[in-house]
Amino acid sequence: MKINFERKLVLSAIFIALIPLIFSYGIFINDKLDKYDQTIKDMLRYSAYDISTNTLVKEKLINNENDGAIQTYAEDIISYNEFIDIIVICDMNGEKYSHLDESQIGEIFVNPDKKSVLEDGKAYYSLMEGSMGVTFRWFEPIMDGEKQIGFVMVGKYYSDISKVNLMVKINYILLFLITIIVSVILFKFLARKTKKEIFDMEPEEIGRLYNEKQTIIDSVENGIIVLNKYNEVIEINENYYKLFNNFDVDKVIKRLESYIDEKQCFKMKEFVIQNKKVFITLSSIVSNEEYLGVLILLSDKNNIDKLAKEITGIDEAAKSLRANIHEFKNHLHVILGLIQLELYSEAKKYILDIQKVQEDNSIEFLQIKDCCVRALLLSRKAVAKEKGVKLTLYNESILWEYHGIIDSNDIVTILGNLIENSFEACSASNNLDKLVEVSLNEDDYKIEIKVKDNGLPLVYKNIEYMTIEGVSSKGEERGIGLYLVKSKVELYNGNIEVKEYKNKKIFCITILKGE
Repeated sequence: MKINFERKLVLSAIFIALIPLIFSYGIFINDKLDKYDQTIKDMLRYSAYDISTNTLVKEKLINNENDGAIQTYAEDIISYNEFIDIIVICDMNGEKYSHLDESQIGEIFVNPDKKSVLEDGKAYYSLMEGSMGVTFRWFEPIMDGEKQIGFVMVGKYYSDISKVNLMVKINYILLFLITIIVSVILFKFLARKTKKEIFDMEPEEIGRLYNEKQTIIDSVENGIIVLNKYNEVIEINENYYKLFNNFDVDKVIKRLESYIDEKQCFKMKEFVIQNKKVFITLSSIVSNEEYLGVLILLSDKNNIDKLAKEITGIDEAAKSLRANIHEFKNHLHVILGLIQLELYSEAKKYILDIQKVQEDNSIEFLQIKDCCVRALLLSRKAVAKEKGVKLTLYNESILWEYHGIIDSNDIVTILGNLIENSFEACSASNNLDKLVEVSLNEDDYKIEIKVKDNGLPLVYKNIEYMTIEGVSSKGEERGIGLYLVKSKVELYNGNIEVKEYKNKKIFCITILKGE
């Protein structure tokens, strides 16, 4: 018959408890009995010695005065010492000067265990049946200087010793049984509590559920980390290790430490961890309003198609394409008009001028090796011309073709939004010379982006506030641009600064190429 978990736990606990209990109680009983026996032996020996050295006893034996004084003395000792039942004091002839039975006083001590004390003057224990029953006794010689003048026998009824030993055993056995009963009750309570905490499931069910859970977790494409309420890792799935080379879970926890400590929850937030870009979802695990831990989901950026618009800069690419098409149509209309007017030389000159402008732009952006950023600047130059804004790039600007961990599309997102904000600020101002200046610098460790304009001053001075999603001075359904800029800057552990001077403002962005 199959034993359920609760009964199995109780039986196992009782079995485990019985072993030390049996040994300990066996040791305790033997120790108690040994101590009691030793106490009796010591008391008999010490009392016999005290009697053998008593002056009264010696005088009466030397003078052969069996007048009852020694009997009275012996009775006094027995009356206050519970470990002594009988005291027999005799001279060298074995004549009794004291005895529990007064009628035997004056008679000769006949038991053979007196031989060694009389003949050899030895002190020793003896177990002998006498006139009062089996007695455990100690013989002690009585000396007068070098001469033995008698002996004393101090005894304890062996039946009393056996009764005490039996009572000790009974008491300890009862205590042992009470301990077992209490243990069973406690183990039963513990087993029920344990069963309740595991939702009344049997170990086989728990094992099956664990295997099923592990299979499900390992089959999830996302990386999974589960922390308990003490922020200790209790679960990591296999796919997590596929996201990183030389995976170090401590680096992930440290990167998210501030969010975990504040119990913040978010979905699909982009991070760079171990020089790899991932999207992280952080969820607190709560049961019955009790915080149990946190669930961390990691997704490879390359697998997130639904966020493609944000992470690839599609908006900026579309704006660039529209600006180029618009400028191209304008040029075609002018050329077509000149041809219709048969102003062929003017048409030729206009085409050459356009070519020169394109060549100048190519020279201006020659140090911008990143084709995506160069295309953005070229298109923004065309838009700036339409808006009556002069867009320039500092001569010392330099940008490489590849930027390590930094994605070109993220640079496009940052730069495109900053330039667009500057265009709007310039368009809304009354300045005749509207200027937007861009500076790009890159080295082995970082990229610096600066956009300066002479448009309207900032409405909000706090950079943290102005980069909150939805915060804008331009009306409702705005406030996305700087929020995207901030998210990209945070992604690369960079920083944003805003400065204002001489009716100009400048946004300074620094993003790092490694952790």
